[in-house]
Amino acid sequence: MGTAKYDHPGYVADTGDAGKYHVGIWCPHGYPAHIHIGRPADGGDPLALLRLRIPDGVFQSLADDPETLCRRALGQALGAGLLRTVSVDGDYQEIRFELDAEPWGGPMLAARA
Repeated sequence: MGTAKYDHPGYVADTGDAGKYHVGIWCPHGYPAHIHIGRPADGGDPLALLRLRIPDGVFQSLADDPETLCRRALGQALGAGLLRTVSVDGDYQEIRFELDAEPWGGPMLAARA
């Protein structure tokens, strides 16, 4: 889960009972950008469970820093119960990222590159 706008490996959030999630911004070919949420992996790429698509043409003008964007995405996913409904067999779902989602306020640490 790399980033194009931000050279950062993402974050690992500990949500307590719901588990740990790797949250990162991904911009594979410039647009559209996505925020991926997945399970942290030991040594490899995290297993993507959810992809939140940032609206076209908005990504470069967002005022939020990477951590705030990731916190908003996780807040949206947890608030809507989306992480309970995803498959664990490698499939993931894609939804639209809500730009005004309430940021999740729990512990989140920078992932190792």
